[in-house]
Amino acid sequence: MKNYLLRLAVIILVLTTSSLLAAPRNMLPRFPELVIEKGLSEFFQVTSCEGRVKVYGNDAESSLKVAVKNQGTSPVESSVKFRILYPTSENQVKVSVNGKNIGYRRDKARYTFTLQPDETIIFDMHAKVSINYSIDSVRKALHEQEQDEPDKKRGFLVSDLSKLFEREKYGRRFMVGPLVSKWGIFPVNFSAVNLEIEVPDDFALVANASDTWHETRSRSSRVFKSTAVDGFAGAVFLPETDREEFIQTQKILSSERFMH
Repeated sequence: MKNYLLRLAVIILVLTTSSLLAAPRNMLPRFPELVIEKGLSEFFQVTSCEGRVKVYGNDAESSLKVAVKNQGTSPVESSVKFRILYPTSENQVKVSVNGKNIGYRRDKARYTFTLQPDETIIFDMHAKVSINYSIDSVRKALHEQEQDEPDKKRGFLVSDLSKLFEREKYGRRFMVGPLVSKWGIFPVNFSAVNLEIEVPDDFALVANASDTWHETRSRSSRVFKSTAVDGFAGAVFLPETDREEFIQTQKILSSERFMH
């Protein structure tokens, strides 16, 4: 019993700390994501992941198709939340499960399912999103999340948001997030990944694992591809002119989070 309570306390501490520390990064414009809400993360495996995006002007046309398998020995009853940040409109978001269109609404962005051992479920999401990252866009997204989860304690206050943007700069951003995760925090095992990000020719990549990305160029665009099963999360694409300042800002923010 004592060990159980200790483990529970550690989990709560990790969840609280991770949520607060990851909030600014997690609000960057990004791919659609699947957030698993029930069942241990080790129960699930992403056996196929196809992600495509074309960034142009102030928008991005993105798609994510993933196959999630129950690799456990017992049935899993679960649910997922479709996390779509900054959609240009609800009509620009399409979601299907096992080939069947289920529709999408911000206030009903969840799907409940049961997986038998070795059974797979396929999620396919398409979204046109704004890549303009600013205090106003983040504030609007946070407000929509609060309306979606009114009983959930806010993990990021407006005052914190204002302090963040004293450091962070406005601009066009597109990020590759975890794509599939438990609660947006715990990673899920991927066995196959195929990502392709097409950006304007004046954009650059900022990533810890930049060597896992392979670039090709054309007259008006740069295309980055990755088949790495880990290390893709956290890659950010942004104008070359913002690159160095963005890197320095992230270093400052990381240092401040560590100190607090």
